[in-house]
Amino acid sequence: MREENFFTCSDGHKSAYYVWLPDQEEEPRYFLQIIHGMVEHSLRYERFAKFLNENGVAVFAADQRGHGKTIGEDTPGHFGEKDGWMRVAEDNYELAEFVKKTYKPSEIFLMGHSMGSFLARTVMVKHPGFYKGVTIMGTGSSQGIVGKAGKLIARMEIRRKGSAGKGNTMNKLAFGPYAKSVKNASTEFDWLSTDPEEVQKYLDDPLCGFVCTNMFYLDLLYGVEFANSRSKASKLPKDLPLLIISGEDDPVGGKGRGVRKVYDLYKRAGIKDVSIVLVKGGRHEILNEKMSKEVFDQIYNWMEARK
Repeated sequence: MREENFFTCSDGHKSAYYVWLPDQEEEPRYFLQIIHGMVEHSLRYERFAKFLNENGVAVFAADQRGHGKTIGEDTPGHFGEKDGWMRVAEDNYELAEFVKKTYKPSEIFLMGHSMGSFLARTVMVKHPGFYKGVTIMGTGSSQGIVGKAGKLIARMEIRRKGSAGKGNTMNKLAFGPYAKSVKNASTEFDWLSTDPEEVQKYLDDPLCGFVCTNMFYLDLLYGVEFANSRSKASKLPKDLPLLIISGEDDPVGGKGRGVRKVYDLYKRAGIKDVSIVLVKGGRHEILNEKMSKEVFDQIYNWMEARK
């Protein structure tokens, strides 16, 4: 059963959110919060949510600012004029607090995909001890000098076109290499999945694939930097379970190289329970791959072992 409504954040902004509840009389055993990726929305995770519902697990997720049904009066692909990354990270924590008070779950796990993985990695630092465990999906490591150059270009584009102007230049810099990572690709989004039907669903979805704003890209680059900070990672509770899972052929994670760096970051930070899974043959959206059922099982079993 899916519930759909709007949540009012502490600054008055309204965000669309969804709650998927098991079709049974007894209370859900625990909840999973999902933070979706860039230029997509939470309803794309419904198949996974229903799978968890069948196993007695409830799920909730919001459409981030500038995404999905939250867009409303917003500029598509825009977090805000100032401190957008931290504002959106706080949105997700506030929603989790609301769900905790409303549904009184025994435990709440967190999962973030792609952009959402960096948001999840931000939230778990800002609010240590709140989540039972965190799944980090489709993530990447620090961009180093490339990230610094990206921020410089983003600031130049903001001065040239405005903060809410379409980030066409940044979009090409960000997605161009991903599109080229797949040989003989049929579309520019084949890097998302090896399943042509899933790629076509993305292409046909009017709430996917748009161009974000210049300020969004600056926010995102800040978020990637925050998430990969050693000093921030050192503040995490050492007993927080982490599952780092990505496609073996995901260009966002450097086809495994960047994902392993993220694993090493948390191991060096002293986190005791860190797991890494590289899904063989998988690209960026491993929940929308031909082997997705195996991925569903892996995430569910990981949570079950830690609830």
